[in-house]
Amino acid sequence: MITLSKHLFLSLSTAKNLSKNKGIKKFFEIFVIRFFYAFDFIRNFFNSKKKYDKEILSEKYFEENISTNQVLSDLNIFGYNNFLKLKEDYLTLIKEEISLKNSTISYKGKKSFENLQDHLSDESNLNNIFSKSLEKKISHVALDINLAKTSYIQELATSNFFMDLSKKYINNDRVSVSALCYISNPTQTSESEKKDNAQYFHYDNDFKKFFKVFIYLSDVSLAAGPHSFVSKTNSRKKFKHIVAERIDDKEINKFYNAEDIKIFDGKKGNIIIEDTFGLHKGTPPSKDSRIVLILIFGYDLGIGIYKNSLIKKI
Repeated sequence: MITLSKHLFLSLSTAKNLSKNKGIKKFFEIFVIRFFYAFDFIRNFFNSKKKYDKEILSEKYFEENISTNQVLSDLNIFGYNNFLKLKEDYLTLIKEEISLKNSTISYKGKKSFENLQDHLSDESNLNNIFSKSLEKKISHVALDINLAKTSYIQELATSNFFMDLSKKYINNDRVSVSALCYISNPTQTSESEKKDNAQYFHYDNDFKKFFKVFIYLSDVSLAAGPHSFVSKTNSRKKFKHIVAERIDDKEINKFYNAEDIKIFDGKKGNIIIEDTFGLHKGTPPSKDSRIVLILIFGYDLGIGIYKNSLIKKI
């Protein structure tokens, strides 16, 4: 009863905050997603799995091929697929494309936004932003990318491969596509700051159905804060973890099998396709920085927290 009450309170609070000045209809849309679609059985019931014969291969952008049907199967069974790796030339094009000409900075942590912004120009690229964030010891920087102002990132995000996967997994004819870039640096942080930086386990609940694509733009060793995911928790998690709170490692190790806790270290270009309704986190970097591009594919606009989303009709 305590768990349910906390979940109800947080859902109402989130809906109220996000729907401010947007009307009662938006409030209920957000509340339905945050409260009802947090229950595994409701999400699984309304997102029934279908079988698809047609498949698209990942030919153009990736080092090796895999079909959308195989990724779909992995998402349904395990909640993730980490087979793909971006071709080196396309990875370079994507990294070079990210700049303040097509992105805006937000931040988390104790250093102010102005502290970083004052040392950058309107045309600063990803390397400039990363170097200054490291110099200023800012633990976490987020870049909200406007896909409409990009070429290579938009091409990848709206490719036949990801559009086909979206159609099959999200099961809706309107899909929103959004993009973020995260920089995480090895600086001293408080436990509160780690929670703000999404470096405690949690789950996302921003759409009725969605998945994310994590593309490492830097080599990510165990010392660089690799992404972690608890396998299968996108379809079933402990009831007490329905509450949208940060969960520490001790709690995760207590309730889930060690073999199901996946840690994705790897080289730049490595890709994780994941339903982050499952429990996941970014590990705090201890020695090296981590830079990752995140593509978000969601059922319509969801609760509307992502900026500059493209709406694609599939």
